[in-house]
Amino acid sequence: MSTSNQKKDKAEEMMSPPAEEAPTLVEEEEQEQESKQEPEFLQNLCILPPRQKNTSVTKERLAKDAILLPPISPSEPISAIRGAIAEIRGLAHITNYRLVLEDLDEDLLKRIVSEHKKRTSVEEGKMSSAAVGGSTKTSFVDENSNGAQHKKNNKKKKGKSVVLASDVVSPYTCDQGSVEIPSVVMSPDECKDIVLNEYELLSSLVDSGELHSNMALRMVLERYNEGTLKDHVQRTRVLLDGNIPYVLGLVGGNETEEQEAAAENPSKESKEQEQATNEGAKDSEEKVTEEEKQTEIDPDELKIPLFPMSEPVQVDGKNLQDFFYLACGEEERLALVAGKDYALQSLEALEKDEKEKTLKNDKKKKTKAATSHDLAKHLVQLGKKCQIDCTISFGGFNPPPAHRKMLGDLAYIEVNLPGGEGVVYITAIPTGFYINQCYRNSDGKVVFDPSPASQPCFSHELLDCLLLKSPSLRSSWTEALSASLERSELATKEDDPLNAIFVAATHIDLGDDSVGECQKALDSVTLRPSWLVPYPRDEKISLNCHKYSPSRAEVSNSDTFGLDLRNGTSRDWNEELQSAREMPKETIEERIERARMIHKTLCDFGDAAAAGVVAIFKGQIGPMNPNENVRSHVYLHNNIFFSRAVDSGADTFKLGQGDAFARKSALKDATCVGALHKLDIPGMHTLATVLVDYLGVRMVCQSIVPGILLGDKTHQILYGAVESSSPLAWDKDMHEKLEKNLGKSMMIASRKVLRTPLCDDRIEKLNDDGTSEEVVKDDVIDYFGSVEMKAIRGSDHRSYCLDLTRLTPRDANWVPQTEGGTGNWERNITKNAKNIPSILQDDEWVMNVLRPELIMRFTSMKLQEKSASNKSKANSDKDNSSETKQTEDVVSNEVDQDFLDTLRMNLNVFLPHLKTLEHVDKAEFETVKKDEELAREVAAFLWDKVLPDVTKEVKDVPGQIPVDGKSLTDFLHDRGINCRYLGRLASLASVEEKNDIQEEKDLIAGKISSIPRRTMPLCWMELLECEMVARAAKHILDKYLIENGGVSAAQLSKTIACFLSALMSISEESAADTERRLETNSSTSDERSQLSLFESCVTNTPVRGRNEIWEDIENEVGRRFRYTLRLYNRKDQVAMSRAPLIPLLRRVCQRSGIRLYAKNYNIGGKGLCDANSSYPFSASDIVEVLPMLRHAASDGRDSFAPLSNGADAANSSLHILLNEAKQAYDAAAVLLKEKSYNLALEYIQEATNLYQRVTDNPLHSRVSKCLDLTTLILYQAKEYEMSANHASKALAVSMQIGGFDSPDVVSAHMILSHVTLQCGRLATSIKHQRAVLYLAELLASPHHTELSTMYHKFAGIYNDVGNVFVALRFLQIAMTRKNSDRVFQAVLNRQVAQIYARLGQLRVAVEKEKETFHIFRITLGNDHEFTKSSKEMLQEYMVAAQAQGKLLAEQEEKQKAEANAKAIADEIIASEMAEEKKKKKKKTKSKAKKKK
Repeated sequence: MSTSNQKKDKAEEMMSPPAEEAPTLVEEEEQEQESKQEPEFLQNLCILPPRQKNTSVTKERLAKDAILLPPISPSEPISAIRGAIAEIRGLAHITNYRLVLEDLDEDLLKRIVSEHKKRTSVEEGKMSSAAVGGSTKTSFVDENSNGAQHKKNNKKKKGKSVVLASDVVSPYTCDQGSVEIPSVVMSPDECKDIVLNEYELLSSLVDSGELHSNMALRMVLERYNEGTLKDHVQRTRVLLDGNIPYVLGLVGGNETEEQEAAAENPSKESKEQEQATNEGAKDSEEKVTEEEKQTEIDPDELKIPLFPMSEPVQVDGKNLQDFFYLACGEEERLALVAGKDYALQSLEALEKDEKEKTLKNDKKKKTKAATSHDLAKHLVQLGKKCQIDCTISFGGFNPPPAHRKMLGDLAYIEVNLPGGEGVVYITAIPTGFYINQCYRNSDGKVVFDPSPASQPCFSHELLDCLLLKSPSLRSSWTEALSASLERSELATKEDDPLNAIFVAATHIDLGDDSVGECQKALDSVTLRPSWLVPYPRDEKISLNCHKYSPSRAEVSNSDTFGLDLRNGTSRDWNEELQSAREMPKETIEERIERARMIHKTLCDFGDAAAAGVVAIFKGQIGPMNPNENVRSHVYLHNNIFFSRAVDSGADTFKLGQGDAFARKSALKDATCVGALHKLDIPGMHTLATVLVDYLGVRMVCQSIVPGILLGDKTHQILYGAVESSSPLAWDKDMHEKLEKNLGKSMMIASRKVLRTPLCDDRIEKLNDDGTSEEVVKDDVIDYFGSVEMKAIRGSDHRSYCLDLTRLTPRDANWVPQTEGGTGNWERNITKNAKNIPSILQDDEWVMNVLRPELIMRFTSMKLQEKSASNKSKANSDKDNSSETKQTEDVVSNEVDQDFLDTLRMNLNVFLPHLKTLEHVDKAEFETVKKDEELAREVAAFLWDKVLPDVTKEVKDVPGQIPVDGKSLTDFLHDRGINCRYLGRLASLASVEEKNDIQEEKDLIAGKISSIPRRTMPLCWMELLECEMVARAAKHILDKYLIENGGVSAAQLSKTIACFLSALMSISEESAADTERRLETNSSTSDERSQLSLFESCVTNTPVRGRNEIWEDIENEVGRRFRYTLRLYNRKDQVAMSRAPLIPLLRRVCQRSGIRLYAKNYNIGGKGLCDANSSYPFSASDIVEVLPMLRHAASDGRDSFAPLSNGADAANSSLHILLNEAKQAYDAAAVLLKEKSYNLALEYIQEATNLYQRVTDNPLHSRVSKCLDLTTLILYQAKEYEMSANHASKALAVSMQIGGFDSPDVVSAHMILSHVTLQCGRLATSIKHQRAVLYLAELLASPHHTELSTMYHKFAGIYNDVGNVFVALRFLQIAMTRKNSDRVFQAVLNRQVAQIYARLGQLRVAVEKEKETFHIFRITLGNDHEFTKSSKEMLQEYMVAAQAQGKLLAEQEEKQKAEANAKAIADEIIASEMAEEKKKKKKKTKSKAKKKK
């Protein structure tokens, strides 16, 4: 069998689940397709307007107002129909109604279909006319739009258009509307209609024969109660706040024709099939035409930036003010906003004959970016028109008095009408709303009179009641309807998702003058809130611009913090999660539904936990134990248990002390819970767990074990102990389950421990506290896992695993050598090491465990060594018969399994406060000693092998260097390295850098003749130090915030501003420096205006200076990473110039949840940290601090994510328990390597579909990876246009998930630029390459290795199009960026030499080629082809330079000779002229003498 066939069989094997579990995915789909028939669609279903008291509504009017539904499947839920109604103009404001079935006569059905056909044709005509020709006022407004039609229908009075109430008010919701008793309170005998239950499917009515095609769904208005009234008021607020409905119908033109034919003759199936065939043919022709159009390159794509000499070609990574523009590559739009001319050059302009003509045409025609910018500004203005200034709030007379309640009053509403019409008072009753007689007297007091006014304007809907009352509101509503329709038409033309995200981020520059609304617009398009918030360029826009809204205050004050009061009871999160895990999974559909339910439950739990934590921090929820210490307070809200991750005392079973130990223990517990969640072991239950960090406090949020809060009798401890003085419980079944499911997969060993494992000094401490119990006599038990782990059987008879603090042993490198550690850290401490503790005694290091990836790597290494040893023994044997080989294979498998068992790790080694088995069981004591030796061997393997290998890998393969701290963390974790080894990696990098410098010195001194090709990348050490400082800074800032009050901090923004100012400065600013700065910078904000009375009254608030802050940070780096900083906070200017400050600022803000205004701060200068002010950051620059959330069930790569709109950012990385999706993805990757593109595309599409079916949302990290792989498959299959479309979608999804500057976004920009370049879309490719340049410098540093490569690519592009001057500038920038490949530097020199040679500057070319030859010779040797070609090229340049020099010399000599000859001639001429003058003088003198 060939290798490719073997790989294909392996891919198919990967796609199929185990035989004992279920058949293959393809087989299941075939079986389900055979068993299920295609459901018939329901045709001609209509929605009729609300029922009236009298039936005098004509058929013509009813046909106009009815809504025709498209063909709908019986499997659709009824709630989907109600959701569609909520988007239809004229019905969107109706909320309290039910749907009932009605029969339709044939004549009315034909009228409805015909009316919808006319309406559709009219709307399509309007849209086509709008597309062809626009208004004369603006290119985006259509004169024939609906808004213009409204204006024509309006009557004019005194030169102003007046909107009649009949034009905008629904005729079905006023006096004649039939408002009936709600169906939920009616008995079946009283309800004569067939009511549609919104929680059911249409299939239930179809199966019962009550629903079929050609029927109507009649809306029946229902009476309000207090709950439905609040929902209705909130819906009205939403509509007036800019969410104006624009949908006029649900059926398009083609569907209307189909339904008209079905209405005329429903039995003609053959005609339908023929029509469908014809339409399919048309569609295919249109699709071919579209594909042909797509292959044509847009002329705008052939225009590239000119980069005149006055503008730099490099991207400024320190520019934070233009962050959103540069991160998206929208430099042309940035120039439009700044009022600059963004010079573009067409490729055609390079031809001399067409240059002038093309430039003239380019000036006349708007570019695509300019058109998009104008469209975005217009859309923002339309959005403003859709927002109506009408405030709705519940009045001060609520709730109604008892006697008015008996009369039917539900609530009293106050509405501030637009146009200065004042406040109107409304009474809400079960049947609707009317204007009452309340008024404000001369004293300013409101007089209570809820009786109807003379013109009550009664309507079942609040909006219609207001429209009847207010002419100004009618006018505003009409304009908003027109603007909404125009906005929807224009938005459909802009189908680029990237543009929509970019426009939302730059609202502040498009005419939106509200900073808060611009921030909301930004947060609405990204799940992970950006650490930078748009800041207005216009100084007239105030940051204090905040819209007055009593309704917003009502919503805030009535917040239930995730608790749904309408359902009556809180959700039982634990029962929902465990029930979802226990769902059947025999078929693929069952497994999909199971994974979907688990994912949805965890997402909802994350949202509820986030809301609960916010409520606790705000003081809205009281503790369960208010009589205890505040640190020990626990909370119960929405069936979620909240506790602080702090040291709660000695009575809890734990092995360390201190808050730092408790914080880390909570994190490790969540990580291990996530590991068990991914294993998905039946019968092993874990709790839903979420961690939230906010202002230095870590909250642990967990679902509740059933019965654990009701006493000891309702639950049972099966394994482990809860209290320190309690003996360890042990259960045989639980032990066997743990051993079977975790022993082999996680390489964990069972070992004997004492039933009371804590040592005597810990017990004595408990006795001193008075909390000890009678100690049970010790006996030895066979225990699995860590001693802190416990298993509890709840009242639901399920077994729950808790306190999973370790699944790997403690790291022996972080154990003191006196206690059995490796001593590597102690041996590597130098005498000059500062801020590094001399010992490793720290309770926090008890939780320093090895990574599972390291254990797997170590095990694999041991197995390879064992296999090599067995092979050497087998080769030495001469007997190689087949029977002997078979016997040896069986024995080898048994030996391998026995050998693997010897590599299992004991999780309880090197732990403090545990009793020894030395005097109890000597054999087991020796086993423990062997376990400790094995743990030391793994730690030594990490220290001596893994860490140097990573350093060597970075040096030899610099293309794999991460771009920021997050990607660095993933990079190290994949190799089994914890981030606490950042200091060790930085030390190794420092040694390599010193070796590189020494090699160059030896080369110059002549001690060596050659040096290695590659050097240590400077960006590697910069990235390591940046991440160390960022992590240490987060801990120090948390410490400061806790000291300052935490959630109740008096000067939160000032504390953060001072901290950031110290972090981003290189020295302290003196008083003289401050005075000079304030004199020169008049725009410096006055922080005193930002002070509140609360802050001004606070005293004794500690404010630390820059030196003190950096001292704390360096001490934390020394303690946490055992490293002394070499770049940051150094007096050496060379070292400080390498310290990346902007990446550090970004990383600190991201890890702490800090959001800043996007401004250009004076980074890297002198700073000020004062009690009154700070610089370069002031208190007004801090927007907010967001809580940080981490799901235990996340994919593992994502750490804490900031919370803005719930837990969406954390939910986007939840692990999906669907093996079929992962198998399909892996199979697609394997088939791609085999170049089986069609199969690979099928598998990746299947994986994408499965993931989206589980998540119900494409915004998930796994979906993003599927899009990336789809792009790669299509690209290698040479489907470049399709690949570019998928790459654009992948970039949009990555942006929405991770923000504008995540590492995935950088990678997506890079892929899209590469694909679009292949498609010939040069401008788009350059745009995204420029975005990569900016993001790489922003995330990493100016020395990142990719930067020089990217600038080299730009030089190649401009060189290919003939613009050598810009190409030369890009090459010069590329040479200034530090690249670790000396040969690449030589290549850059060679290309610079070639350009100079083309420009005729041969002397410069010779100098550059000499440098190239020198580098090739010392790195590659004299015999390498590059060296030889460089030598030949150098000789050519030298010959040409000599010829050029000789020619120049001849020209100079000729010019000198000519100049000399000219000078001699001039001299002769001058002498002759002088002689002539003398002769003339003599003649005149002689004549004068003769006269005398």
